[in-house]
Amino acid sequence: MMTLISRLCALCAMSALMQLVLPEKQAKGGLRVICGMLMLELTLSGVRDIAGALSGETDLMALLEGLMR
Repeated sequence: MMTLISRLCALCAMSALMQLVLPEKQAKGGLRVICGMLMLELTLSGVRDIAGALSGETDLMALLEGLMR
């Protein structure tokens, strides 16, 4: 979970920096769409990985430990 959040933050920061460099509004809009799709894909794959890891756990401590990763 923490790794997923840090990856999303890094992608968001990279997107913001790239938008500062681009001069045209249309190019910035396209970049926002691309980065938004990348964030969506990253979120969905991260949730899938977390759900797969947690689905077999029955112990509460193991569930919490899995969420902290």
